[in-house]
Amino acid sequence: MLLGFTLVSLLLIGGLSYYLLIYPRQKVKKIISQLFPKQWQQYLQQNVTFYQQLPAPIKQRLHELILLFIHQKKYYGCAGLEITEEIKVTIAAQACLLVVGRPDNWYDKLQSILVYPGSFQLHGENTNDIHSAPPAIRLGESWQNGRIILSWHDVKFGGLYPDDGHNVTFHEFAHQLDTADGYADGLPQLAINQSYRVWTQVFAQEFHRLQAAAQNGNSSVMDYYGATNPAEFFAVATETYFEKPHAMAAEQPELFEQLKAFYKLDPREWLH
Repeated sequence: MLLGFTLVSLLLIGGLSYYLLIYPRQKVKKIISQLFPKQWQQYLQQNVTFYQQLPAPIKQRLHELILLFIHQKKYYGCAGLEITEEIKVTIAAQACLLVVGRPDNWYDKLQSILVYPGSFQLHGENTNDIHSAPPAIRLGESWQNGRIILSWHDVKFGGLYPDDGHNVTFHEFAHQLDTADGYADGLPQLAINQSYRVWTQVFAQEFHRLQAAAQNGNSSVMDYYGATNPAEFFAVATETYFEKPHAMAAEQPELFEQLKAFYKLDPREWLH
């Protein structure tokens, strides 16, 4: 099982890993072998509720990915916000949870994370965004030119309340996974042995079902925002999968199984 491997072992399997293409093996090994700072653990215990519930092997691999993420990605404060280690670690932990089961699927096109103190507005910019909240006030955006924008207030809120079905960090980083192949279409690069035909069939079926629920006011475990388009459906489905796994498994079992195969994780193991 993957849980039995360290990240180094995973990197050595299949020499085409993104990590080894960009970083020499010894440099990667040096980064992830660093002692995970106790202060960083305190930030996670304070700001990321799911962190305390993770099984030990997943937590250890999450530490490795956080170290790599912070080493590779650039953070920029906006509207007067000063970037701190707390901000870096809190964002990195939530972003890395999505890929902790399959570290070969890294955020290789992502270069920078722009962080506002709270919700934000962008005036007259050609953002080239693949996601935005309502036009006036935004909580997060994911751009295809290597940038993500986040509201720090909402990042913290998402980390503190892991079971309400809403997490802006999960949402925006799911968009990054979706567009790894160059398209924002709700069809990311699937895991080995995962069928694109089955994925497309299941996602189309559940997307149309959510659209019908939104139009008719029927209840759904997923937020209606997922009915906007296939890209938003995948992002909202990811939020739901990690925050309401039991409800999703009961209401949308086929969709749940596709996401489980993709993320190679089952959040029901730590969300009881």
